[in-house]
Amino acid sequence: MIRLNCRGGGDRMKADRVSFRMAKDYLPCGELMKRTHESMEAHANSQMQKNGITFTQFKWLAAVYEMEGGTASLKELEHSFGVAQSTAAGIVSRLEKKHFLESFADAQDKRIKHVRITEEGCAVCENTYETMVESERRMLSGLTEEEQEQFRGYLQRIYENITRN
Repeated sequence: MIRLNCRGGGDRMKADRVSFRMAKDYLPCGELMKRTHESMEAHANSQMQKNGITFTQFKWLAAVYEMEGGTASLKELEHSFGVAQSTAAGIVSRLEKKHFLESFADAQDKRIKHVRITEEGCAVCENTYETMVESERRMLSGLTEEEQEQFRGYLQRIYENITRN
């Protein structure tokens, strides 16, 4: 057993050693993944700024671009990204204002909203794709191909562990 002395007095017994240190030489895995993601997103946003799009907007635009006919329902996008209807509507609205997407009602059920990528949206998506590939290349540059595959496998298992019910 490990005895931890907590602020405010009293000891607590712990069966396993858990570190909450945030020192320069050590970051818990979750914090390191969070900081890595934030740094990657900031870098991607600065690179994508020249195309007038954010990292989040690019992910949504790319999702529609890759769908059959460049069209998706708002509900499909909500489920795909795991967001609320209001969040999906906000992102789509911003992409519509930039003329990257256009929305329309379903022919059979007017309550269902669909979005379609525009020619302008396709061009931005294709131009931005190279930026994303370069960012990924930069991130993995210090790893061999085998290490990259192992890393992807570790991340996938961690993700599955976290999202498992």
